[in-house]
Amino acid sequence: MKSLINIEFLTKKQITNLVDLANNFKLSDGTFVQESIYPDKTVGALFFEPSTRTKLSFEIAALNLGARFIDFDCSQSSLKKGESIKDTIETISLMGVDTLIIRSKEELFEDLINDLPNINFINAGQGILSHPSQALTDYMTMNEFSKSPDNLDILVVGDLDHSRVANSFLELLKITGSKRIRLSGIPELCSKYMDHQQFEYFDNLSEAISNVDLIMALRIQNERLENTLSINHKDYVKSYQITLDNLQLAKKDFLLFHPGPVNWGIELEKDVEFLSNTKIKNQVANGVAMRMAILSSIFSE
Repeated sequence: MKSLINIEFLTKKQITNLVDLANNFKLSDGTFVQESIYPDKTVGALFFEPSTRTKLSFEIAALNLGARFIDFDCSQSSLKKGESIKDTIETISLMGVDTLIIRSKEELFEDLINDLPNINFINAGQGILSHPSQALTDYMTMNEFSKSPDNLDILVVGDLDHSRVANSFLELLKITGSKRIRLSGIPELCSKYMDHQQFEYFDNLSEAISNVDLIMALRIQNERLENTLSINHKDYVKSYQITLDNLQLAKKDFLLFHPGPVNWGIELEKDVEFLSNTKIKNQVANGVAMRMAILSSIFSE
């Protein structure tokens, strides 16, 4: 795997191999392998949007593997002087950075890969389109807590139209063979999926959550909403918040995921944080191991 751009470019075998490799980087005490396997590799991070989990987990992953990590401050670079992103990246590569992790609002990767074929790219979040490393992390977590992850009844709730996490997660589920996938959320935020042939949309959360095995909650992407679209948070909480009460409708051993950051009291009732079924912290920890697997696969190509 030279680069990781979109989930759709991976096969089920590649996805499974990444999960297996990530599990090998996890230790029984909850920590991670730390071994200088790739001391000759230099990783650069260009984040044009804020990030906590993705950025830090990639940095920790690179350092755990013995690679050097360069956190490129876009706000203090020549990009502010009018330099193009392509020229900036080419300059960075000439200084010895061989792998670039990029988060951006725009669609960048197709042009970058064509113009700069000698650089390895990792998509750390592209607009509303894709977030492949998060989808792989979520699938790893599914495998951790389910013997049959591809045979689960899955519900994704929230802002589907603007969620790159949802796009990549649903794409991965198609590749791995999941067939029973439900969607729910405000119709104005789910327009792309309401008539989708492969998924079943419910505007009623109680109906959607009934007898499901896994619930993936998503936050409202306020930073990506059009100015004309106004969301009443009280109405959202009343109709689509995941609560202790409506979780009673799910299967007894349900799993609750959220890719973060969580707006407690909006998409999730605060009390659900303390359920044993809630695996949000496991997703965070698995993010380090999965990103170690992604980097290792790219480094060893």
